[in-house]
Amino acid sequence: MEIAPNIHWLETSSNVYLIIDAPHVVLVDTGTPRQQDKIFTKLRQLSHQPTDLTHILITHADIDHVGSLAALYNTSGAQIMAGAASAQLISQGKSPQHMPMLVQWIIDTFMKYGAVPQEKISVFKDGETLPFLGGLQVLATPGHTLDHFSFFSPTAGVLFAGDAIDTRNGRINLTRPAITADKTAARHSAIRLLELSPAVIATGHGSPSTNHTSDQIMQLFNTLRQE
Repeated sequence: MEIAPNIHWLETSSNVYLIIDAPHVVLVDTGTPRQQDKIFTKLRQLSHQPTDLTHILITHADIDHVGSLAALYNTSGAQIMAGAASAQLISQGKSPQHMPMLVQWIIDTFMKYGAVPQEKISVFKDGETLPFLGGLQVLATPGHTLDHFSFFSPTAGVLFAGDAIDTRNGRINLTRPAITADKTAARHSAIRLLELSPAVIATGHGSPSTNHTSDQIMQLFNTLRQE
C-alpha cells in the first residue's frame, strides 16, 4: 500500500517500508526472520529486482525489526545503516533489553537472528541527514529501546517512527510501557517527534497514520507534556 508518493507500506510481523527514490531503493526495517521473500515480491511488484535495493535503514535491533536483515543483505548487497548500539547488537544477532524479565530471557536464549558483521554496517548519528526523500533527518529516540532511532522527511511530511509511536484502535499512542526500557525517555522522544507535526506517521506496529489531524497530535503532545 502506498502511504505517500513513492513510499510503500508492507505489513509483516512488524511494519516495513519501501522508499522508491531514484537512484535509491530504500527499506526501513526488515521484520522477523524469513520475511525476505515477501519483501522481494513487493519489490518486483514495484518493478524492481532484489539487487536494486540500495539501502536498509534500521530503527532498532529488535528481532521483529532486523530478523530478515542478514538474508536481505546477502541477496541484495544493500548498504545497511543503523545507530552504533544497534550495529553492535546486530553483529551478535541479539535484541536489546526492554522486555519483562522472563520474556527477555526467552528472547536472549532462544530467539537470536542472523548476524551481520559490524564492519558491514554504516553508523549514523542523531542530527545527520540522509540523501533520501529530499533529506531524511536522523533522530535519536530512545525509550522503547535505548538504541532506537526514527527518521523524518520534512519534504514528504513522513515520519518513520519505528516503535517510538504506534497506533492502536485508530489512535496514535506511545508504545506500551510494559515493553519500554525507559519510560521517561520514551515520553521525551515522542514529544520530540510530535513537535514535527508529521502528515504521515509510519509506525512499526499498527496501521500507519495518514489521516490524523493536528488536533489529535496536539492532544497527545499536551498529555505527554503534563505527565
